[in-house]
Amino acid sequence: MINTLTSLRFIFAIMVFGAHCYIINDFFNTHFFKEGFVGVSFFFVLSGFIIAYNYQEKLQKSTITKRSFWVARIARVYPLHWLTLFIAAGLGGYVITSGIVDWLKHFLASLTLTNAYIPKADYFFSFNSPSWSLCCEQLFYICFPFLIPLTKNYKRLLYVFGFMAILIFIGMYFTPEENIKEYWYVNPITRFPDFIVGMLLFQLYERLKNKDITFLQGSLFEITAVAVFSGFYFYAAEIPKVYRYSCYYWLPVAAILLSFSLQKGVISRILSNRVFIIGGEISYSFYLIHLLVLQLYVEWQKSSTTQIAWYISIPVLFCTVILLSLLSYYYFEKPANKKIKTMLNK
Repeated sequence: MINTLTSLRFIFAIMVFGAHCYIINDFFNTHFFKEGFVGVSFFFVLSGFIIAYNYQEKLQKSTITKRSFWVARIARVYPLHWLTLFIAAGLGGYVITSGIVDWLKHFLASLTLTNAYIPKADYFFSFNSPSWSLCCEQLFYICFPFLIPLTKNYKRLLYVFGFMAILIFIGMYFTPEENIKEYWYVNPITRFPDFIVGMLLFQLYERLKNKDITFLQGSLFEITAVAVFSGFYFYAAEIPKVYRYSCYYWLPVAAILLSFSLQKGVISRILSNRVFIIGGEISYSFYLIHLLVLQLYVEWQKSSTTQIAWYISIPVLFCTVILLSLLSYYYFEKPANKKIKTMLNK
């Protein structure tokens, strides 16, 4: 386990939380908060890195099978997804517009994590809307074992990425503004290069991890990476959103991931604190639960005569999500993960 990367998951999950707080108050309807959707790009790139870190060598040497890999990913993704999906459905997360058949089609698409392939917001954002990103993760996991032959020579993987990147730049340039979200933000196929970036970063990490990097050098590397990411983040308002949905952030996210994966600097020491690591461990629960909590609060506010200031409600809601995420992780995610692995590996 690379503790710093686990901790970073928590930080970027908080950024996604901040990006959705605009539904509570207009104070959060600014670039600083709403650009937090970059957290999703980070998760996709991180996924490529961590999956390669955990499984590349095992699959290369056939110490695990493709089936075992896929079972592990199913056990990780689906239990909490289905739980939050049923909760969202029970809370009215999707409004029936064309009768029960229409509702069932949307529900089935969400249930099987195929909703993000349908270029309609009422599909990919229906029920618990953050789950659209799980459709992308599912595609990544399906494809990963078949990419293993390319990892024996990183140049082949780099060529594949370069070809995909060129197609993406061309496609983005010619896509009308009103269609960019469905084609470039939520579409699993067009988000696949994010995952490849992570896999490529792992190949670079393998070459750097045993280098004699001093504490000072590691600290400078980390501080520089944070500065680069911050520069991209704050300048992003000047960049067309279609590029910011993925390719614009490849470089700064890669700098963050690579620098902190080495765990050689001062910021890594801070991120190695157990509090941050636990935050990273519960980040999946946090991600899938947070918007349900925010939306419930908004609905309560609509019917309530009591108006609570955002600087009180947001911290309370944040702590509520943290508490629910802890309960989910320790009393649902981990037991369900273990049970499903046991059941499917029989």
